[in-house]
Parts: sequence; C-alpha cells; structure tokens
Amino acid sequence: MFRPSQNLLFRPMPALNKLKIHQPLPLNPRESQQLLNILTTSFRQHLDREHPPFRSDNASWATRLGVEGKIHTQSSTVPRRRRNSDHTAHPTDQHMHSLLTNPLFSVSPGVKGGKRIADPMNIFDQAVAKGMMSISYAYTCLAGVKRKIIQSPVLEVRDGMQESGAGLKVLKWLLSSGTANDNEFLKHKAFGELLMQFLVAEGLQEATWTWIKRALDGRPAIDKLKGSSRLEAREDAIRPLMLLLRAEAMEPNISLDNAYICLSRAAGYFKSLSIVERRPFLGPPGLFLVHQTIFGTHGPSSESSFESFLGLVPLISKDSDFFSAHLNILHPTKPTPDFALNYLSKHMEPTPDPLRKIDGITEARQSRSRIQLCLDTAKLCLETNRFREAHWVMDLLRTNYPRQLGVKEGGRQLEQARAEASSLELLERLSLA
Repeated sequence: MFRPSQNLLFRPMPALNKLKIHQPLPLNPRESQQLLNILTTSFRQHLDREHPPFRSDNASWATRLGVEGKIHTQSSTVPRRRRNSDHTAHPTDQHMHSLLTNPLFSVSPGVKGGKRIADPMNIFDQAVAKGMMSISYAYTCLAGVKRKIIQSPVLEVRDGMQESGAGLKVLKWLLSSGTANDNEFLKHKAFGELLMQFLVAEGLQEATWTWIKRALDGRPAIDKLKGSSRLEAREDAIRPLMLLLRAEAMEPNISLDNAYICLSRAAGYFKSLSIVERRPFLGPPGLFLVHQTIFGTHGPSSESSFESFLGLVPLISKDSDFFSAHLNILHPTKPTPDFALNYLSKHMEPTPDPLRKIDGITEARQSRSRIQLCLDTAKLCLETNRFREAHWVMDLLRTNYPRQLGVKEGGRQLEQARAEASSLELLERLSLA
C-alpha cells in the first residue's frame, strides 16, 4: 500500500489558505500520532458504550444450546443468528468488521464503483411515495423480503419475518390507501397468504379479524345465491380465516394452540345459527386443522385449547364420530383408544362399507385417513398394554388394506405379519404419514 512520506503529508497547501477556516494546529508528526491515538481511543470507548462487549464463546454456545435456559422468546426483537466468525473479542473491531464485510458494500465484477443491492422495502416506500404501489407490487416486495430471510443465516424464518417489520409497513399502506376498506385485496391469494405469514410473525393477528368478521358477516347475502355463485361467495367468506389458520400452522414445531383459538373465535360469530348453517363456513378451516393435527409435526398443544377444538368437531363435519375418534387418540394429556375402537367396530368390521364416505375427504384421502386411524389406535393400545385390541385392529388393517400395507394373503407371509403385529416397530414402519 502507498504510504505518503512525512514531508508530503504535512507540507502546507496554499490552496487551502484561500478558505476561511480556523488555523491548523501546529502539530509535528509525534503530536499528530498522539492526537490520532486519543481520537481512536475516544471512538472505541464511545462504541463500547453503544455496543457492549459480547459474552464469551462458551456462554454464547451454551445459550444457543439451551443450557442457560430459553433466553429468546417469540416476542423478542433480537434475531437469533449464527456468528460467521469472531475475529476478536473487542466489540469495536466486531462492529467495524460487520460494516466492512456487509454485502451491501460489495463490489460487483465489472461494475465501476460497485452496485448496491436494493432493499425490497425501500423499493416499496419509493413506490408508495410516488403513488405506484399495487397489490401485485406489494406481493413482489414481501416475496423479496422473505427470500432474503431464507438466504440469510437466521435460524428461524418466522424470527426473520418478525424482525423485518415488513408486514406492519404493508398493513399501514393497506389502511391508509383505503385498499383494506373491503376484502377484494385478499383475492390475490399469493399476496394474502404471504401477508398473513408476516402479520402472524409480527404479532399483528388482531388486525386480520376486521377482515374475517367482515367476510363472515356477509353470510345472509350468500344464502340467497344459487349454484356456482353461492360456492364462490362461500369461498370468499372463509378465505381470511383460512389464510390466518394456515399462517398460524406454518411453523412445524410450534403448537396449534393459536390456530385452535382462532377457530373457536370464528365459531362465536355463528352462535345464533344451527349446526347445519354453520358447517359450510367452519367445515373447510376445521378440516384443515384436523389434517394438521393428525398428519402434522407440530408441538404439543395445551389441554384447554385442544378440548375447545374437539368440541367444535360436530360443527366441522357430519362425520364427527370419525374425527372425534382420531383426535381423542392424540389428546395431549388424556389419550384414549375407546372412541376409535367403537368406530372401527361399527364401520370397518368385517369390511368397510364402500358406499359410505367421510364428509369433506376425497376417496384417496379417506383410505389414508382410516389406515392412519388404525395405526394410531393399535399403537396406543400397545403402549397401554391392551394387546388383544391391538391385534384386532391390525387384523382389520390386513383384511381391508393389504395392498396399501404391502401385506399379502396366505402362507408364511400372513403368519409373519400376524406375529409382528404386536411389535411397535412394525407400526412405525407402516406409518403412512
């Protein structure tokens, strides 16, 4: 690197004398170095106050591994990020390193002076200021933010979405521009789904209930329609609630408590109606939650929220006995196979009625759901030492679904399948989820 000589560095510049500035300090090289050291020390002390030292690496890793307890909560605004490297323990050096290595300052090959990567929400602000923003443009901006979050070192996508604040910014635009005066903007399904994900991540679910209630309040007008117009209007009416439930169930390891509470709240808008009148509006979102409960990988729910959801099953489907049977097996605190055994004895022995269909489920999913019910029932029976019932359920599976389970009739294969039916390992291998 070129280093100017002392004479060149401190040589007077006549051109500067024409400017009306204070006289330069009479510093020699040694005094200049001392002044630089003082300024550097002062700057570092200021940054140390603004950016306190990080904990040691061992403490940091212990926190991330949960040794010191759960420091990060859902409401925290501090993102959990991986640290690429710790060049030094000094916070000032880390601060400067983060600035100098920021990708926004990177120089693109062949581009003079480098090119700054545009932030999607900066583009959003500019478009709003110029009156050019639309639902399609807003979707593109939100999609860009989420794409950057996924590509970043953030550990949880929902945490990155919460930190971004993009959902709040778009929500403010929807309200201030009058776009949210009706629910037409939610007909852009991709935008509605992505916006709901951001709003849920940022804890802004309450704003969505204005749209949900507005949609459900239109039920009397929907009942007067006929044919495809009526079906389309019903789809529009339940769309805001469906989008909210899908966003609440987006993260696989988080419990479905919030989703259950949302469905219960929506059901409260129909208290004065009969079960048959409520079912078209609560059925699709309710069946979605049933499927998430049975086949999803969510964290355990609380007993109260799960039982509130269980109480809504008659409002969801006319085949509530089937869904209640399966949900009682998956109860977070009091699982029981009794309801499932009763259902199976009525509808699957000796063979299932081919004309009877489960409401709201396609034929292919119907078979899959019944097989999963049998597997979960047999598994719970084995875990509670009810071996006779477990063998009986496995015989039902062998009789009614040999092709799906890969169990062939006759000979040694049949005997081997029966012998292994009491093994929990077999049940886990046969799981279709």
